[in-house]
Amino acid sequence: MKIIISFILTLSCLQSFAQTEKNRPNILFIAIDDLNDWAGFLGGHTGMKIHTPNLDRLAASCMVFTNAHTPAPACAPTRAAILSGVHHTRSGAENVYWGDGPKWREFEALKNVETLEQFFKNRGYKTLGAGKIYHSQAPPWAPTSQVEPANWDFYFPSAYISHPFQIRAPDEVIFPPEDDQASRPGDGWWTWGPIPVPDEKMADFHVVDWARYELQQKHEKPFFLAAGVWKPHDPWEVPQKYFDLYPLDKIILPELKVDDLEDAFDHGRRWIYKWVIDNDELEKVVQSYAAAISFSDAMIGRLIDTFENSEYADNTILVLWSDHGMHMGEKENIEKFTLWERSTRVPLLIKVPGLTKAGSRCDQPVSLMDMYPTLVELAGFSPPPHLDGHSLVPQLKDPTTSTSPVVTSYMFSYTNNVIGHAVRSMRYRYIFYPQINLEEFYDHEKDPNEWNNMAYHKDYKKEVLLHRQELQKMLPALQWKGGSPEGYTIDKLGNVHKNNYVKLADLPPR
Repeated sequence: MKIIISFILTLSCLQSFAQTEKNRPNILFIAIDDLNDWAGFLGGHTGMKIHTPNLDRLAASCMVFTNAHTPAPACAPTRAAILSGVHHTRSGAENVYWGDGPKWREFEALKNVETLEQFFKNRGYKTLGAGKIYHSQAPPWAPTSQVEPANWDFYFPSAYISHPFQIRAPDEVIFPPEDDQASRPGDGWWTWGPIPVPDEKMADFHVVDWARYELQQKHEKPFFLAAGVWKPHDPWEVPQKYFDLYPLDKIILPELKVDDLEDAFDHGRRWIYKWVIDNDELEKVVQSYAAAISFSDAMIGRLIDTFENSEYADNTILVLWSDHGMHMGEKENIEKFTLWERSTRVPLLIKVPGLTKAGSRCDQPVSLMDMYPTLVELAGFSPPPHLDGHSLVPQLKDPTTSTSPVVTSYMFSYTNNVIGHAVRSMRYRYIFYPQINLEEFYDHEKDPNEWNNMAYHKDYKKEVLLHRQELQKMLPALQWKGGSPEGYTIDKLGNVHKNNYVKLADLPPR
């Protein structure tokens, strides 16, 4: 009798567990590479309309996190941090490429962590992936992938080469005859111009096609489906029709300040910006980046259309994010790799059936590190102990629920591996470069372009101290030496001046 009762109880528990597993929400995890806050629903480019109808439509059905920031302004450390749940300032996985394969596992703090996709696979989920989720380079540049194959039931096109071949624009477009190719930045991939092909010839089209196919299949287990599109990552080469959205004579440049780095950190990339200016390419760069955004938007639209018409639309958590932002001349910089707003602020959308209110917005500072614990809680699991992020479920329920300031860190290889850390709160941005003792502080209520470094002004002394304390929560060993930073002078009014500042026009050619 005891055996029969025990069997019935066991069977009941198994049935209960099976029912729980069956009812687990699916997860659609969408990554967009290098998309800054120019998307229409964020309005980061105040002077020019960026055509993102599909992202805007999706945002209208989600909660938009308007103050979301990346842990690092570069692909490799950001993606390893997000997916491992360990901030790279703690793991040591800083600004390095790491090569092919899951080299991030070689960092001691990441050797045995349960990654995001691994967490769900270990709990009965079917894990499916495509495109750039972990860091990778697309063929033909460097066909690599940092995906860990064992964590995925299937990866398209392969866990070993995680992005399809990408066709290039013709040389006469990206290398005009008068261009001095020898002085051009990059290594043959930092280019821009239209490609005379339809969307079907683009690598991202095929990534999305595969994800759409999976959304139309019958899945017996809940799934974790990750799809990563490459654009608007450079090279900014997409089909002509997306360039046609932005006629060159209608391009409006972002607001720029002359000598913007006189009171701020010199990131070592000014020569790239100078090359663009000297060769009269800035309008073309802005046009090409905007075109690449609109191409990416079209690809996401195809995916969302299929998702919304699938049987999974009502039982799937959707998350859309980008790994970091992008400068288009601000702070005398092109691309990312800085700790200012244009480089750290990213789109983050979350849609949870039955929980999120369509079109709701949360203005609290949040980090992409928060996605891992949020998804774990939403799926009904307990979070693993190694996570550095915080669940956003309280904010999904009530967007006014306060959060703590978030930290972004980066190692500047262009300036002898100087390390910097940024703290973003609701109103302020604080940056500290401990090796040179330099601080920056920006009041976004008064200075949204971050033109005026107020770190040494007496009126902001209290706020600067509070942001230092927030940074020390993650890095308790940090110390502040006091006095003027190395290479800078602070005048009596608290204004910062870089010693021997070289104006952009006087920079030697590279």
